[in-house]
Amino acid sequence: MRRTTMGTGVAVAVLALLCLVPAPAHPTNGLNMIGFGAESVAMGGADLAVARDTSAMNTNPAGIARIPGSALDGYAAIAYPLSVAHRDQFGNDVEVSNRWAYLGGGGFTRRLGDGSWTGGIGFFAQGGAGNVYKNVATAFGTTDEMSSLFRIGKVTPSVAYRVDESLTLGVSLQVVYADIQQKLFPETSFFDPADPAHPFFGSEVKEMNGFGFGAKLGALYKVNDRVTLGAVYTTKMNLALDGGTVVANLSSVGLGKVTYRDARIDGMALPEEVGVGVSVRPVQPLLVAVKVAWIDWSGALETSTLRVENPDNPGAPPTLALPSTLNWRDQYVFAIGIAYDLTEKAILRAGYNYGRNPIPANSLNPLLAAITEHHATCGAGYTFSPKWQMSGAVEYAFNNAVTYNNPELPFGPGAEEENESIAAHVMLSTRW
Repeated sequence: MRRTTMGTGVAVAVLALLCLVPAPAHPTNGLNMIGFGAESVAMGGADLAVARDTSAMNTNPAGIARIPGSALDGYAAIAYPLSVAHRDQFGNDVEVSNRWAYLGGGGFTRRLGDGSWTGGIGFFAQGGAGNVYKNVATAFGTTDEMSSLFRIGKVTPSVAYRVDESLTLGVSLQVVYADIQQKLFPETSFFDPADPAHPFFGSEVKEMNGFGFGAKLGALYKVNDRVTLGAVYTTKMNLALDGGTVVANLSSVGLGKVTYRDARIDGMALPEEVGVGVSVRPVQPLLVAVKVAWIDWSGALETSTLRVENPDNPGAPPTLALPSTLNWRDQYVFAIGIAYDLTEKAILRAGYNYGRNPIPANSLNPLLAAITEHHATCGAGYTFSPKWQMSGAVEYAFNNAVTYNNPELPFGPGAEEENESIAAHVMLSTRW
């Protein structure tokens, strides 16, 4: 009986961390960034019909067919949490202690043969997390830490074909890598013999990682000199995280800290997506773009299962497997962006992006907190010569706070997560 109770407690504690993969501590549409590259971000992610640099490999791969010659882009971003905080009934009102997040990426494309084909490869920071809460008062009378360090990177070998002067088609292979390390009150262990069904064993997850594979299909159609249409489809990508260890604090039942040397999570995925966009140039200096996208979070994050085995203590449960219901909601994203040619060399950009928080209140996790809904962006670009250009962007995620009760987490009813952040992007581009 003790093994069953301890096993359930360990699994619940670890699932509270792992079954909801955390999102970046800067503006997102769920687990997705709102844009990739400085122009995409500056226009609020309204990029499906304005795909004209190498970041198109991660937005609309048909766009690389419109890049002449060879192109190389590199970008970096830094994000700062203006207010990323956790509050609960145990007196906590704490903000993240790690204040900066860094991202980067880039891409290379080249026209092939007679110019109808273009190939390329891109490297993108798809997402990540860095929420670290220290000195958190727990429900068990201790002060402890909860933290998450999570990275998602993507490589996108791509090819595009120019059918004619109006239509281009493209496809990119999506190779995704993710790794994760997390803590949920690792120095806390609680077992009440009068209530053996509700123990709490703090846990730490180390070096868990995995790959996912999929594809993105894109099309661009130039209706006339003023109007362009874009459309993309992204396949679902299953993402099994494994190869890690889980340390469970079983001190309250006399077993100390037990390391499970084999751990994995099944049932995680990046979602299927469909998006359409249009760009219109009503007057020569001004470009207006709109994007509408459907993100199938309900099909990607429905139920996941943590499995651990091979403990270093023979008194601990030898194997554990516990499913967890996530029930994320589908997300519809709306983005609008503008670009204005100030001079032949200088361009100004601005945008707005909205995507409903996809996480139900009974599944919210302070290490996830991907609750951002409204974003405002702006930026600029400058062409130094026919070969060199630099672009920049700033994105602001409006403050959003959600009150919730997740029965799998020891925070009780009325817990609250708040998220507000700002990020700056810069991209250097060369063409030849």
